Amino acid sequence: MYPDFDDCLYKYTPYLEAAGISVLDKMEKPRMYKHHCPYNMVQKNNKAKYLYTYRRPEDTVVSYYHFLSSLESSPPEFDDFFEKFYSGNIGYGNYFDHVLSFYAHKNDENMLLVSYEKLQRNRRDEILRIAKFLGEEYYQSLVEDEALLEQILERTSFDYMKKNLSLTHPKSEKGAERKTINFFRKGVVGDGKKTLSPDQQERLKNMAIQKLQGSELYDEWM
Repeated sequence: MYPDFDDCLYKYTPYLEAAGISVLDKMEKPRMYKHHCPYNMVQKNNKAKYLYTYRRPEDTVVSYYHFLSSLESSPPEFDDFFEKFYSGNIGYGNYFDHVLSFYAHKNDENMLLVSYEKLQRNRRDEILRIAKFLGEEYYQSLVEDEALLEQILERTSFDYMKKNLSLTHPKSEKGAERKTINFFRKGVVGDGKKTLSPDQQERLKNMAIQKLQGSELYDEWM
């Protein structure tokens, strides 16, 4: 069984921007936490290990929009949100700059970059790669225990998480009926293009060329 999903987000693996540093300071080691900040905005420790997940921009902007809309009583129009995403006038700044800030450190010994698309194509290999990065003992425990690996594959599948996990709306009032957020919506690779207009797709593509040309990420995405 999973622990409560809210506890996962705010207690066991706290969300730094929401929980604050004080929560991390009280945690017992080894500690895990998460954030959405660009590379240079968070202090690093050579003894820590960092895992960065990134996703194609056309899927990211649509997913980002639907998540933020689930938090607002009067969500913005998608076209307005797209303009903010495109200009970088949004939380955490320009998306391409954000990804590149971590991509520049992809060869650091304590950094592992995980492509959402590659993870969806071959979850078994990617989970084993993550386990090996975290520690040889974790990798060996999965290699030697097929049942454990299969359980992890099942419990981390999008369909399983969508069915079994729900996140309480942060504006839910105590004592009132629990409001939940549609945290797991679709998770389908390439689905974002169904929402973007041809012009929006072309603009994102041109920005990708401008921002990524000369990087390995250009070859991966273009």
